[in-house]
Amino acid sequence: MTTTIPVSFNCKTCGERLTWPDDTVDTTEIFCKKCGKRFGTYADLRNTALDAVRSKAESIMKDAFKRR
Repeated sequence: MTTTIPVSFNCKTCGERLTWPDDTVDTTEIFCKKCGKRFGTYADLRNTALDAVRSKAESIMKDAFKRR
């Protein structure tokens, strides 16, 4: 069984989906391309995404073991 956990970031100010170039490094500042709101560094967003994925994976595992 394969489970996909999609992760994306949307600007809380204008709703635009955040994007960045493939060659972005940890210290690159990420801004909304539509309204200019700052979201921190690429490392900040990556860590937020990793935390969200870990939490979702833990939830999926707990649910899977409840069924058995």
